[in-house]
Amino acid sequence: MGNQCTGVDDFQGQQFAPNISVQDEVFVEGRVPIVGQNPSRFNDDDMITVYQSNNNKLNYGRNSLGQGYMTAMKYNLKDNISIQASSHTLMNQQNAALMITIKSNDILLINQRGQECVRQGVDLVCLIDHSGSMQGEKIKLVRKTLKQMLTFLQPCDRLCLIMFDCKVYRLTRLMRVTQENVQKFRVAISSLQARGGTDIGNGMKMALSILKHRKYKNPVSAIFLLSDGVDEGAEERVRDDLIQYNIRDSFTIKTFGFGRDCCPKIMSEIAHYKEGQFYFVPNLTNIDECFAEALGGLVSVVANHVQLSVQPMHSNKVQIKKAYGDKWTYDSWKGVFTLYQPHLLSGVRKDYIFEVADYKTSGKQEIRVLLQADPVEGGDKVTIEQIIELQNSDLSNEVLPNYYRVKGAECFEQARIYAEQGQYQASQQILNNINTEIKLQNFNDPNLQVVQTDLEMASNFCYPGQFENEGRHHMHQLHIVHMYQKSRGVQINQNQQGQVISLDCQYQNNLQKQYKDQTRQTKQNDPNYWNDC
Repeated sequence: MGNQCTGVDDFQGQQFAPNISVQDEVFVEGRVPIVGQNPSRFNDDDMITVYQSNNNKLNYGRNSLGQGYMTAMKYNLKDNISIQASSHTLMNQQNAALMITIKSNDILLINQRGQECVRQGVDLVCLIDHSGSMQGEKIKLVRKTLKQMLTFLQPCDRLCLIMFDCKVYRLTRLMRVTQENVQKFRVAISSLQARGGTDIGNGMKMALSILKHRKYKNPVSAIFLLSDGVDEGAEERVRDDLIQYNIRDSFTIKTFGFGRDCCPKIMSEIAHYKEGQFYFVPNLTNIDECFAEALGGLVSVVANHVQLSVQPMHSNKVQIKKAYGDKWTYDSWKGVFTLYQPHLLSGVRKDYIFEVADYKTSGKQEIRVLLQADPVEGGDKVTIEQIIELQNSDLSNEVLPNYYRVKGAECFEQARIYAEQGQYQASQQILNNINTEIKLQNFNDPNLQVVQTDLEMASNFCYPGQFENEGRHHMHQLHIVHMYQKSRGVQINQNQQGQVISLDCQYQNNLQKQYKDQTRQTKQNDPNYWNDC
């Protein structure tokens, strides 16, 4: 589990025939694939497929998004993204809560109206821990999960598999998921065996190198990191490598921690660097559903390099005192709060919360909201700007529930810090106080009810032993889930009344739910599902 690996250049894997050409690759059942490992040759990725709407034929070789990549996509950002602002005075305070709401129309509903929406291609790098602690059921479940993932990917997608223990080894190039290559991927997946230590840092270094040096680029890119172990200081090395590689293409990182032995701090921080998600998977038989949900998010991306700016029009009337979430930056000269996100998904709603000084003036109180994004199918950057007067709106009754959502998210973080210092009673008090405050408001909001259930669960974890076993893992995840309205994977919670509640659908879009439901249905219908490992 601990990092007993040496050498920052281990990811080069020179002992594994580094100069093997594409033509000389070997994929044989029962053996680890023989694939080139030289990082200077990580530009050996497959050519991508380009959809041409004028003749409906597939062509190959486009290497940039500036060439009208996949122009058949009909998701017009200006037509399908809406911006709203609402505010509500806070009880017993001189402040008000401001909510900026971004909604994107569901691509599935657009398809149902008869429009042609071609799914964009994904470049996915899967980084798989096969250290000794993964032996037994863990590695078997991972192998099955990866094979199940192949059923969702299409020939327009490309996949690279990397395994790591103390060393890092590229199992496959970044290859298109064609029928021919699926068999190669299955051979590579079947070769995964548990052994060695855990070197997350160098594994991530190779994954970043793959994205940096690829010759062609699909519109959507991501790294999936799967691990059950600890690699002390890995998050700092990954942060430094992200700066060093300076990859300008939009991509995200999603991390999957298996069981109690994974380090939630490392996994959550690595994901958060690129505005991704940390999935804590205590029940390993749910890993495939978490993977399916994450993949559903990738294939529903409609915009890259998304930047949201919020600015009061008249600072003497509207003064923003606080933005909730640690990803906002503030330009004091311009008075602008800015948030960057690598991707925007279709069919989602994001509610961003601010505290503003509640001045009771007779004049207008206006907010300038600016959203800039690159359409995933290519073309010029799209700018959506609105000047919104703060007044009662259709969303006014939703401001306070969302305000308490982010307040609760903050409390998960604060309580975790106290519990890590052994102050369990103080951590329980933080969680119980905010939960009591929410209950007194008598909200009838289903999402906020889930936050309350999570607060109860987290409080029950704030005891010696229980916190170390699972509590800190959940609280790392819940802070990000509720602060940024991110999907949570599969998680079954038990409230204080002993009722078992499934919380897996919160913040999902329809594609994520569809992928997860399909995986769940496949397991239920196939008694031999887990035998194909």
